[in-house]
Amino acid sequence: MLDARKQRWLGSIRLPVSRMGWPMAALALSALIALIALLGLGRYTRSERASGLLVPQGGLLALSAPAAGTLLRSHVREGQRVSRGQILLEISSEIDSPALGAGVGQAVGAELAVQRARLLADRDALERERHDDSAQLRQRIAAARDRIALAEAQLRLRREQAAQAQRLARQVQPLRGDKLLSDVQWQQYETTRIEAQTRVQDAQRDGLSAARELADAQSALQQLPQRLSEQRNRIERELAGIAQDDARNEGRRRIAVIAPRDGRVSALAGVEGQAVGAGQRLLSLLPEHAPMQAELWVSDRAVGLIAPGTPVALRYAGFPYQRYGLQRGRVLDIARGALSPEEIRARTGLSVAAPAWRVGVALDRQSIGTHALPAQMRVDADLLLERRRLYEYLLAPLSAQAATREPMRAAP
Repeated sequence: MLDARKQRWLGSIRLPVSRMGWPMAALALSALIALIALLGLGRYTRSERASGLLVPQGGLLALSAPAAGTLLRSHVREGQRVSRGQILLEISSEIDSPALGAGVGQAVGAELAVQRARLLADRDALERERHDDSAQLRQRIAAARDRIALAEAQLRLRREQAAQAQRLARQVQPLRGDKLLSDVQWQQYETTRIEAQTRVQDAQRDGLSAARELADAQSALQQLPQRLSEQRNRIERELAGIAQDDARNEGRRRIAVIAPRDGRVSALAGVEGQAVGAGQRLLSLLPEHAPMQAELWVSDRAVGLIAPGTPVALRYAGFPYQRYGLQRGRVLDIARGALSPEEIRARTGLSVAAPAWRVGVALDRQSIGTHALPAQMRVDADLLLERRRLYEYLLAPLSAQAATREPMRAAP
């Protein structure tokens, strides 16, 4: 203290204070409060990008060419209503042959027509043959009965003649012993008797022949319907085979694309005369009065966080969001299994790098201004998976580590 009093003549010590100190401190405190408020009140929304198409509820039915050929005729136009079973398009797969001077199918069809005409003529001839054969057989039966009656009458007469010859031979036989009848005369009587017996046998033979003729004619008359029926069945089988061949030939020549359900024609691709390949998409059928929904394809890293009702922000390719804004929707359903990139490409034409799940999204609006949403328009979407406060997001790794340690502590 003595030393300090001796040096007082040098003056007192003063520390300079900056004029910006308090404002800077206030600014730092404000920033800290703002940061705390941001962490406490601020929210972070995790989203997942996805893409897809607009499709009508109930599905868009795509119709493809069943075989390669030429689009021969179109019976519908874009936007036309069609009914189930209605013919929409006709495709011809006809192959022209210079050697035949026409299409192969046309030549085959002409030959089948000739064969059909011949068989039909044969079938008609069977009816005439049935009447003619029946009449002839009845005539044979009547003639055989007449022959039988005549044979029986002749047999009776021949038997009487044979009996008379036999009696005469017995009567003159004693005369031969008395030498009143020569051997020549006796031989004449014996010859007459034998000839009478022979004529009896001839009459019996004629009767048997007439009886066989009657039996054959009656049997033929009874079997006539069956025989004609067999011939008719054979002709009918051949006609059925020709009909099948003709149907297959016509099926190869001209193929009809038929509407499998009621709907409205959309995305009609192709004009008459255009060559089409097997499996090529020709048109689509939209169900009547079905609202549009978005069909999105989501990767496996986010599908576990999606549930029905998850909000979705949508951007339509035909309506730029910079002008029309983002559109809203909610998840309607989620597929239980993933489809491969090839299956997705075949179904929608979209290219994806990995298997994805189909997610249906119900739209809040079915139109943009005065424009109705068209089917098959490309859609880009953000699925809003979860929303957290910022401090929860920052502390999430610590929470995950704590959750991992709990089972490890409980293990011993």
